[in-house]
Amino acid sequence: MTHCQSCQTILGSSPKNLARDVEAAFPDCYCEQHSVGVGSPGRIEDHETLYRMFTDPVDVDEFGRLARTAFSTAFGNGLSIIRDCADDDHIEELVSDILSVKPGKPFRKILAIFRVTCVNLRSFRSMFQGNLGKAFCVYDQTVPPVLNVGGKPVPTHGTILSRRLFEPPVTRAQFENDCNDKLHRLIAIDRIAISDFRNGLVEKLNVRSLAGEFVRAV
Repeated sequence: MTHCQSCQTILGSSPKNLARDVEAAFPDCYCEQHSVGVGSPGRIEDHETLYRMFTDPVDVDEFGRLARTAFSTAFGNGLSIIRDCADDDHIEELVSDILSVKPGKPFRKILAIFRVTCVNLRSFRSMFQGNLGKAFCVYDQTVPPVLNVGGKPVPTHGTILSRRLFEPPVTRAQFENDCNDKLHRLIAIDRIAISDFRNGLVEKLNVRSLAGEFVRAV
């Protein structure tokens, strides 16, 4: 198996501790040089614009403020992002999955959209063992669809993984909080009005979600 195939395999597995497993197998964002997603148009380039959407009211409060803990999945199985090259059909499928709920659960809506340029994430550095290293890796990872069970992954999905660069006396919790703070500073500075994104596409999907359209099959 080539290194490219190995990168595709590990990033296609999406375990709970993906960030840990990728750093252990391919440190220093090695897999960024390869395209790893199923059907992806290619690796995410530094110049690309990326979007992160939030639904959970725990992540965005009643005043629209974004919590620092909203980025905690970057430390685990990855912080999902959408590439600007996604067409409206891709956006609709990805956002519909974000909005999907299990039967009987409260309906959801997108509460905030943020925009970031990939190079701003990749160029951020953290100190570890006396050296400055990349803090975050950005991959063109794709994931199985939630609502369209058995369908092909949306090719313009991606993920941000935090590198696990810490050692005692720093604890895992302290390092995770630090990562959350860093991502908050990088991403939360450029917020997009939901009504302005893709000519109101997400706003329309919110309406459909609140009408109960995105309930998952049992």
